[in-house]
Amino acid sequence: MREILSKEPWWARPPHPGQDESELEWGWLVHYSEGEPRFEFVRERPTDEQIRNRKGCRITPSPE
Repeated sequence: MREILSKEPWWARPPHPGQDESELEWGWLVHYSEGEPRFEFVRERPTDEQIRNRKGCRITPSPE
């Protein structure tokens, strides 16, 4: 049986240097448990609040 282990806001493609995260295409990175654990990207935009409060997929500032 397919079971969702976790679901987290994630970008479809990594940002370009200096690109604002509001310009990115967002969706959900879903981790399923079915036989071999696997991930799937679901193109359904999270709310802005869900994006702001995400745990992973952070943009790290470039060293200057």
